[in-house]
Amino acid sequence: MLIAVLGGIKSGKSRFAVSLAQADGSAVCVIATGLPVDAEMRQRIASHRRSRPAGWMVLEEPLRPVAALARAQNPHTILLDAVDTWLANRMEELGGSAARWTAGRKIRLERELATELGDLVAAAPHVIAVSNEVGMAPVALSPYGRAFADLLGGLNQRLFALARERYLMVAGVALRVG
Repeated sequence: MLIAVLGGIKSGKSRFAVSLAQADGSAVCVIATGLPVDAEMRQRIASHRRSRPAGWMVLEEPLRPVAALARAQNPHTILLDAVDTWLANRMEELGGSAARWTAGRKIRLERELATELGDLVAAAPHVIAVSNEVGMAPVALSPYGRAFADLLGGLNQRLFALARERYLMVAGVALRVG
């Protein structure tokens, strides 16, 4: 079963996802996609680490979350935190802002990630996926920013289509959707 948790930056998505995973009371494996590229990101990652129960397995994997599961021990619940940083990392791997983000290239990457999401959902009885909602943000000023927003918007739609439970976080409040 997939649970999707979307919301804006600092909306309480990760905190809520942790509470959902804790409620189950079973073995949890967190797949953390953030990269400590600067001091501010290192602080964010440290804050996320402190917010998780000590007994949870944490796999820090910025690019290939499904492959990381080979290091897990059959978790009952997988918490993917987060789809948006996973996408950003994959886009950087493919050339970042220097790359030409054609429609075909975006479609190929979105399909790859959608396939990997499906594989992740099949890997455990419960999967909780966290992502930023880009649909309410202003249009990005750069082609790279617009490519990211397009890709994440498409991934989030796929995520919600696969999910049995869907939540939108608004100012720390979880709103159940659909």
